[in-house]
Amino acid sequence: MLEQTISLKLTPLFKPRDEKPSILLGFCGDALLMAVDGTLPPSHLFENLGKPRHSFHIGEIEESLYTLLIWDETLALPEHLVKTNLREFLDFHPPHLFAMLARAKQLAHWLYDNQYCGRCGDPVGYAPEFSALTCKTCGFTIFPRLSPACIVLITRGEEILLARSPYFQAGMYSLLAGFVEAGESVEESVHREVFEEVGLRVKNLRYFGSQPWPFPHSLMIGFFAEYESGELRLQPEEIEDAKWFTKETLPKLPNLATISGMIINEWLKDH
Repeated sequence: MLEQTISLKLTPLFKPRDEKPSILLGFCGDALLMAVDGTLPPSHLFENLGKPRHSFHIGEIEESLYTLLIWDETLALPEHLVKTNLREFLDFHPPHLFAMLARAKQLAHWLYDNQYCGRCGDPVGYAPEFSALTCKTCGFTIFPRLSPACIVLITRGEEILLARSPYFQAGMYSLLAGFVEAGESVEESVHREVFEEVGLRVKNLRYFGSQPWPFPHSLMIGFFAEYESGELRLQPEEIEDAKWFTKETLPKLPNLATISGMIINEWLKDH
């Protein structure tokens, strides 16, 4: 099972940053800012960017405080800073950094998408009593968006089912996954997604764990399941290929930092 190996303490409310020493995570829009040498920029590299649109503490990990800074997406960057894709940090060490970067990116994306009230159209600001935004005109409150999604490893004896999306890296296969629909339980979504994508029925669902996935705002909820019935029938707009694999015939797999990689690795440890 997926276990919590780090102590992550979220900072409640979106209060302006104070002067406590902290590790700075800078974003332009929802793009992570990095130094040209591939490291997190020290504070002095942000000094020439001007005042950020947002600046507040987002949490602590093992007594290290993290602060999120967000500038406009159109900001011209000096030569010592570059915009990067957070996926590049799936192998970053120490491993806890990706967890805080994931929180930062989810908040940055949400703030970028919610600059105005969706009800009356006026600008919004930080809510005084929640980790949320609020409209001072009509009082509408906007909480950070989270989209729950199921992901499942299906076993059939000594085999597991892996599939390819047309958007995957060449040769890579992963687990079936999909978003939970309104009014649907996560378990129901597993059964529906599996049948829709590959035409199979499954049974004996077993919970594995969950992982925040900031691309842009998912919460991946992982399961094991057993094959029950059916023949592979692929949903072409979602699945390019799907096959049964044994331990000896596995293709290129997802990164171990992803929940799909963790679930497959857990299965491998038992085989």
